[in-house]
Amino acid sequence: MLKALSLEQFSEAVASTEAVPGGGSVSALAGALSAALAAMVARLTLNKKKFALVAPQMGRLERQGQVLQHRLLEAVDRDAQSYRKVLAAFGMPKTNDEERQARTLAVQDAFKEAADVPLEVAGLCRHIMDLADEAVRLGNPDMITDAGVALVLARSAALGALMNVNINLTSLKDPDVVADMRAAVGRLKGEVLQKEERTLAALPF
Repeated sequence: MLKALSLEQFSEAVASTEAVPGGGSVSALAGALSAALAAMVARLTLNKKKFALVAPQMGRLERQGQVLQHRLLEAVDRDAQSYRKVLAAFGMPKTNDEERQARTLAVQDAFKEAADVPLEVAGLCRHIMDLADEAVRLGNPDMITDAGVALVLARSAALGALMNVNINLTSLKDPDVVADMRAAVGRLKGEVLQKEERTLAALPF
């Protein structure tokens, strides 16, 4: 499992000549780290009595950050597994019509999953940006740059994941599925960029 690797092992695996882990897994990991940072800011606000008025918001932020962190760590492996399925599908035999049809269906199913996973990652990272924004505005001001890093890391993770969605959509043949997913990509991209712009204005940047 990729998520069980050390930082050094993971980075070496990314730098290798293997197709996975690639940009999708890296985006998921970046998202997990951004969620962890948002949760950290919440914890370092909750332990200060002078921030008691925002304790309910910070308690919720901490819990949601932890949930998102773990979901995105799972997605590190899920993304890699989805691309391995693509490679396996292309490796299926195609010596007759029946085999070719089975191979075509397997390839399409694999590419659909390979688009679904990063689309989910992008949506989770978009949620983290809301948490980071709340951490910037309501959290312990001593941690404001940590919240800022959570924001820009979640933004990069989301955009990276959306790029992976788009590249996999070029291999899908179902026009309705492609149209729906492209619409979701466009919506998320716009939300991510707008959220980043608004929150950066509140940061020492």
